Amino acid sequence: MKLQNFAVARIPKETVDQIIHTADILEVVGDYVQLKRNGQNYWACCPFHNEKSPSFSVNPSKGLYKCFGCGKAGGIVQFVMDIEGSSYPEALRALAKKYGVAVPEEEERTPEEQLAQNERDSQYIISNWAKDHYHGLLLKSEEGMSIGYGYLKERGLNLTTIQTFELGYSLDQFEGLMKAATAAGHQLKYLEKTGLVVKREDDQGRDTGRRYDRFRGRVMFPIHNVSGRVVGFGARTLKRDDKMAKYLNSPESDIYHKSDVLYGLFQARQAIRHEELCYLVEGYLDVLSLHQGGIKNVVASSGTSLTEGQIRLIKRYTDNVTVLYDGDAAGIKASLRGIDLLLEGGLNVRVVLFPDGDDPDSYIRKVGDQRFADYVENQSQDFIAFKTTLVAREASHDPVKKAEAIREVLQSIAKVPDGLKRQVFLQQTASVFGFEEQVIITEYNKLLKTASPSKARPTTDDHRESRAASPTGAPSAAAPARAYSPEEEAEMAMYGVSSGSEAEVTAGIHPGSPLNADPSELAAPLDVLTQCEQAVLRLLVLYGPHEVQPEVTVAHYLLSQLDGTPLRNPLYARLWAECREEFLQGQLPDLRRLAQHEDAAIRSLLADFATERYDLSPNWRIKDIYVPTELNLIQLACDNAILRLNKCHVQRERQQCLAQLNDPRLDQNEQLNALLRYNELTKLDGQLAQMLGTVVARNA
Repeated sequence: MKLQNFAVARIPKETVDQIIHTADILEVVGDYVQLKRNGQNYWACCPFHNEKSPSFSVNPSKGLYKCFGCGKAGGIVQFVMDIEGSSYPEALRALAKKYGVAVPEEEERTPEEQLAQNERDSQYIISNWAKDHYHGLLLKSEEGMSIGYGYLKERGLNLTTIQTFELGYSLDQFEGLMKAATAAGHQLKYLEKTGLVVKREDDQGRDTGRRYDRFRGRVMFPIHNVSGRVVGFGARTLKRDDKMAKYLNSPESDIYHKSDVLYGLFQARQAIRHEELCYLVEGYLDVLSLHQGGIKNVVASSGTSLTEGQIRLIKRYTDNVTVLYDGDAAGIKASLRGIDLLLEGGLNVRVVLFPDGDDPDSYIRKVGDQRFADYVENQSQDFIAFKTTLVAREASHDPVKKAEAIREVLQSIAKVPDGLKRQVFLQQTASVFGFEEQVIITEYNKLLKTASPSKARPTTDDHRESRAASPTGAPSAAAPARAYSPEEEAEMAMYGVSSGSEAEVTAGIHPGSPLNADPSELAAPLDVLTQCEQAVLRLLVLYGPHEVQPEVTVAHYLLSQLDGTPLRNPLYARLWAECREEFLQGQLPDLRRLAQHEDAAIRSLLADFATERYDLSPNWRIKDIYVPTELNLIQLACDNAILRLNKCHVQRERQQCLAQLNDPRLDQNEQLNALLRYNELTKLDGQLAQMLGTVVARNA
């Protein structure tokens, strides 16, 4: 089975299997939460959402985890992806590194793909080498110790912080790094591609053949991506030269895109998850000073305006952001647009404003760690309230400016996804500006009408319309509900589900299926066909290698009894077909491996199949009270699942025959054939109902 697309296809399948079976899910999860055994499973408070009672379960025998509170679920690779915010291949490689599994590369790439990957790998290698080189110069060279380390010590940074963030120093030489790199065997072209070395050109833009170091005589701040790899550098000069930029950053490269990187996120990501809050500052030293002062959930935009990519990074770890502003009014005004992007990204935004002339770095050094933390807690305010007060104060004596200020605040309110919050903000805005609330609401509605349709906020009706869309995405009228036979109603009652529309039953898709659902709708009841398809698929993936009869496995039994691909739900059908293909090649379904599937919907589905909320009390075993498990009755479970699925198909075909009988366009022979087939199906449906024990007595 293909376990991953382009990136993971590079790792041999045997190696992927070795990683999955070598890694210990209890050990990996235990690095982040305190697990306690209860029955067959281990439990903890979920690391992905705030809760007081443990609802996060780990099943070591199946290699799966599931939170019954927030719904997060999957295998060990999925857990690393969720907790670290990493991609599938990054998670696999992290586990391989942790457990000492060598990861050879398959020779599957085209020459162009191989070259591109080699180029990226070489840039990562040279960036990591440069980081170590700069760090060594800071702590071991005379110039680095006296100038670079002296400056950092003057700014209050200790050796632990310097080592945690791997700070460094670049010698005040034009070719210092270049000579050291080439002497270490690194190619000059990768120094250029990462921006560590710059080529000199003449006035006509022609290469003069001269090269020099980009960073000279500067304190170096390595910039890490979320997996900890160095992708670029920020550098601060220590010279007093107005013609020289105080800060200089690496240029864009194949591995460094500043719009998708936040300084300090690699060091802060676990604290952000734990605190469910991210502090956002502007500069490198703000991050370093706050981290050293005990506020570890802090990141910086590195002096650039916030981007959508950076906001998506934050949202991987939390929905709550507090922006720490210095007292510069001009800087605050310039940053307001970036805050609107945070709101539009669905984040809850608060603001802390420091006294004029102070920034987070200077203020924490001035007042100390505890007083700084107290100030942040006491001065934190909602961003909309902060912005409303700010612009209202500036426009208090000018009616024209006041009108523009109100519109500016309303534009920010329009970015807030939560309708109840928007209502509260509108009330606050009316109060601050001294207007009737209805006047503010009217102006807000005008603003929405004039907004671009592509940017307009979807209303409740919009959501209803989107849920009624056809499978192709085009809006369509909801299919009328049809009447169900007594047998169908009985079976629905047996499953505890309500009847769905004809369209849902025909497609095998329901509003709450993993294939097509909103996360908020995943608990919706399933229609009968979907329940039946899930039942056979669940038995296949959970018990495939077990025997129903001597030398007959569950996989063999189900796949032979239900030939081909009998499932109509596309998601289920794909997983069934993959298991069938592997079975024909002599391989039985393996839940631990299947749970690492490339498709997130399949991973979630398998976790739901395999995870049970409750365990049998151990006291029953002590008292020798025998309770048969599903595996003890696996033959019966398989037979019932097959019969129910066949019954669903018979009933669907019978409904189609009934529709044909009511079709006036059919000639007499076609209607007779439809009637004969309908009678056959009715008889077969009754036989299946008797076998299942779901016959419903009809009134005479």
